[in-house]
Amino acid sequence: GSGHLVLGCQFMRASSASSRMLRWFASTVAVISAQPPDGGPPDGGPPDGGPPDGGPPDGGQGGGTTTTLEEPHIVVNSHKQCIPPAGTAQTITGHIYCDNYFEFWFNGELVAKDPMTFTPHNAVQVSFEWDGISDKEFAIMCMDYASTSGYEYTETSSAQIGDGVLMAEFSDGTVTGSGWNTFVVTHGPTDESETAGCSATNLDACVVTTATEPTGWTGAGFEVDGAWATATEYTADEAGWGRTPSWDTTASCCGTSTSPMTQATLSLNGGCSVIYTADNPDGEAVTVKQSECLNPQSVLSETRSKMIWSSNLKKDNKVLFRLKVAADASSGIQCPVCDAVVRTTQRIRREMRTLTDEEWGKVTAAMWIMKTTSQADGVAAYGASFRTYDYFVVKHLVAMVDLRGDQAHFGPMFMPWHSAFILEFENALLSVDPEILAMPYWDTTLTEPSVFTDQYFGSAPGTGPNGEVIDGAFNDWPIESNFNLADYTNAAGEAISSPYTGSTTGMLRGADATRTETTVLRFGTSTYAYDPNDFWKCANLDAFYYDWYECVEQGTAGGVGVVSGSLHSGPHAQIGGKSGDDSGDFEDVTASPNDPIFFFHHADVDRNAYWWMHVNADKRASAYGYPTEEASGIGPYAGMTYYGQHLMDRMGDAWGFSAQDLGFSDSTDLQTNADILCKVSPTTAVYTYDTVVACLADGGAGGCQTTWGDEVATTTTTTAAATTSTAATDTAIATTSGSTTGAATTASTTGATATVSTTGAAAEATTQSSSTAETTTQ
Repeated sequence: GSGHLVLGCQFMRASSASSRMLRWFASTVAVISAQPPDGGPPDGGPPDGGPPDGGPPDGGQGGGTTTTLEEPHIVVNSHKQCIPPAGTAQTITGHIYCDNYFEFWFNGELVAKDPMTFTPHNAVQVSFEWDGISDKEFAIMCMDYASTSGYEYTETSSAQIGDGVLMAEFSDGTVTGSGWNTFVVTHGPTDESETAGCSATNLDACVVTTATEPTGWTGAGFEVDGAWATATEYTADEAGWGRTPSWDTTASCCGTSTSPMTQATLSLNGGCSVIYTADNPDGEAVTVKQSECLNPQSVLSETRSKMIWSSNLKKDNKVLFRLKVAADASSGIQCPVCDAVVRTTQRIRREMRTLTDEEWGKVTAAMWIMKTTSQADGVAAYGASFRTYDYFVVKHLVAMVDLRGDQAHFGPMFMPWHSAFILEFENALLSVDPEILAMPYWDTTLTEPSVFTDQYFGSAPGTGPNGEVIDGAFNDWPIESNFNLADYTNAAGEAISSPYTGSTTGMLRGADATRTETTVLRFGTSTYAYDPNDFWKCANLDAFYYDWYECVEQGTAGGVGVVSGSLHSGPHAQIGGKSGDDSGDFEDVTASPNDPIFFFHHADVDRNAYWWMHVNADKRASAYGYPTEEASGIGPYAGMTYYGQHLMDRMGDAWGFSAQDLGFSDSTDLQTNADILCKVSPTTAVYTYDTVVACLADGGAGGCQTTWGDEVATTTTTTAAATTSTAATDTAIATTSGSTTGAATTASTTGATATVSTTGAAAEATTQSSSTAETTTQ
């Protein structure tokens, strides 16, 4: 639980780790391309926070025709998150399961009622506010159904005494257990009535007793007395999980409901979202959301919380539960204080096809210099931020084959690590040519003009005799032969410790790679495109950090299907491709930065994360819910917990990122995941994106809080950039059909620094060859 656990099963040779990840990587593309499973969003629509109405703003935003973005609002963080500073107000979330019906109050306020009074046995998501100052007082009434005899199914030949149970978990760490207090309201049949003849065949002799509920027991400040007892813990084997609910998206139906009297399915609506009442024994319709129809075994765990009841599991039918938690009793890792300065100047990352020919030429020329210049010569010529191109290929590879577990993929650290990786690459690129201004990105939702041309990335598949890419701006891009790890050091000049020794043929490729071609290979397709609605579904997800990562990696969040493809993995597999058992370089999981596409693609994935942090700014104080301990990987690392995954862990510390590497300061201290979330947020990062600039320009910050996707017609075309930077009115940010129609957004390549006002006034975005784009906040 410390975040430093190393599992024995994770120690593997670099080659077996590579093949294991490659098999998962290839198979997951087919898996995640299926349509999301039944179980749509609980609330039926996107959260506030998306590009403005009226169409995609400059730079390639998108939204499908007459398509409404529908993604789940994840209100419960399935991972342990940090504890905000004392006195900080916060939203507490949780899951409650009661057999059969519950009502829940927090500090005297009614929060939730179970919509299903009998079956199925559902868990319910809850969310409520805590002021950060008061004690936390939880009050729950839980009731197992019982007739006036204490029996259920009394209109059958097999009446029986049921049992009740309560189980709950909350994001502040509060869980059900023996620390809770119980008060029994109804009990029966009594032992005395059973002695007098009460039985399943003689219900008239049965007696149920009822106690008066304590006055004010749900309120804040209530104190339990001797009439209350300590809760008793039970196991699932003793109490059971009951009838599992099954959500039907089309019918908004929580499985089928049955009668506690006849045990038959209620006849109204075929038992769909109906409850039994004495006045309506055939069923009474109720409104149920998916968030109220959850499988308790999927959202609760006996390793975290306990099933509780009074001391008599079967005969106590209605039980009150209370727990008081002192305001200062929260346990766990305290959230680090982010002291990063809010930036008033940010360089603007732009979609690559909106660059002029001259601007694009500067980018490719600088990358060729990085590829063909030694580290020592580069630092001498361009300064301390210079890195060779292959420095990044090796750094990525070393992170993936770390014996503790992949330090950069298949877990929450994916985005902090890659954000830092792209930032270090960008700094190196600008050290060679500051006139580039910022790292361009490739918007994979746009297909026209194609990037697989001689102007940009060249062909896919490669048109060389063995799949080599022999055209494009990076034609015949060399792959290092005779690889030797000793040739590489970190930025401080220190040797790198890693099990990686090169491919089977001694090249700088994955450990299992057998190809000997000395230039980049591609075996995939040039027709790849990612659905623009799916891009924004993940970007607008109202959820926690790991949920966002699962969305862009495998199309799910909180166990619910969100999108039908992988924003991250899809291009790797489909463009890099395979030839027999051999991978194209972009598909070679460990050494994928060998193909220059990598950096433009990952800048786009970073763009998605950047917007997600923008619309989830309310979670920033708790590091966006990033796991502090007991994280669990996905894919080939599913169920594994190890150092590197957690908030306060240093990222890939076998070859980490120092503050100096990333331009934060002169410090050589290695950065943690928390450092990146702090310093590379939308308000503190040295960079922003053209899409964010356009959104803020269109009506100010409020303009960014409108719903995206409602009946928006989209083309998949960017406006071609001018061929030189001398035109006075060249478009600096690409436009698409249905572009923003609010405050004016104009661009010029001959003006002063680019600025954008966040007050809703008109904004002008301009660039000059030697200046940083500026974001002015008023």
